[in-house]
Order: sequence, then structure tokens, then C-alpha cells
Amino acid sequence: VFKNHGTAAGATLAHPHSQIIATTVTPRTVALELSSCRDHHHVKERCLICDIIKQELADRDRIISADDRFVAFCPYASRFPFEAFIAPRYHQHDYALAADNDLRGLAAIIKDVLTRLNRALDDPPYNLLLHSAPNVRVEPRRTHYWDTIQFDFHWHLELLPRITRVAGFEWGTGFYINPTPPEDAARFLRKV
Repeated sequence: VFKNHGTAAGATLAHPHSQIIATTVTPRTVALELSSCRDHHHVKERCLICDIIKQELADRDRIISADDRFVAFCPYASRFPFEAFIAPRYHQHDYALAADNDLRGLAAIIKDVLTRLNRALDDPPYNLLLHSAPNVRVEPRRTHYWDTIQFDFHWHLELLPRITRVAGFEWGTGFYINPTPPEDAARFLRKV
């Protein structure tokens, strides 16, 4: 599930809309994220994203907004200026299993972050991406395909403002040049 807002973010229609695309394979980027979470859990016996959230809440330097259910922060080593990571504060692997009350809380924090971003950056183009557990109940499937996902993965949203251009260096290396440290971006957004 994703949303493209503004032509610089790939939106081809003028009205607000989101899209959902299903694939028969796990995309490479998603598979790498799932594998990293599984590997971390295998070593630490804890969810990687839960560990990141705990660290961010302890440090508070990159927090944009937080309540009792959700947290939004500018990730360490953000790829884009003002990039935001929004996630449930407590472990949940599958967005589809979220309770209605949680979804209302999610809507509130998304609105808060987008309002801050719109005021701070004059309605910038952005991509909003949902990362949730893949459907592991599909048949046929590979043996042991993400069998531990309910323990090692944590659903989340990534908000990627498109205020800088991805150019040759980024496309060629997979490394991103971000001129705005996430601590500065979060501080700025908290003040808005």
C-alpha cells in the first residue's frame, strides 16, 4: 500500500488517492527488510523495530510526535530530508490485525506529522509507504516461509518527502545523500 502525493513523488492523478499492489513474489527491498528483522530476532531474541523504537524514545532527539499507541521519528541515517518513520509503540506484525482504536490513533499521528510537514515545507510532494507482514497463509508456499514473522517483524509506515532529487550517486550505489541531519529535521518539525 502506498500513496504518492505530488508529481515529484510520482502522482499521476490530481486528486488524493492511495494504491495497493499485490505481487506473487516478495519484492527484493521488502525481503531484505524482513530478513534483517528475522536475523536480528535470531541473535537478540527481540524485534529489531521494537529495539529501534525503544532507543528513539529513550534518546528523544529524532522524535517528531508520540502518544501512548504510536511514535513518529526521523530515522537515524534518513535517506531524505524530513523522512519519517511511524509505527505502533508496541509489537504488532500485521497491519491487517490492528484494532479499530489503533487505526484511529494511527490516523491521528499521520495527520499530526503531515500537518507539521505541510506547514514547515509548504505542502511538499511525498511518498507514504505501508510495510506490513506478507500474507503467509497463501497456498502453495515455500516451506518455512516467514514462519516466525509474528515475532520478528513490526509493521510501520515510511513517509518520504521528495524535496531533494535522487541522482546518479544514489541510483548507482544505493547510498543516499541527505543534507538535513534527522535530529535537525525532527527538532524543526516539533517546533511547527
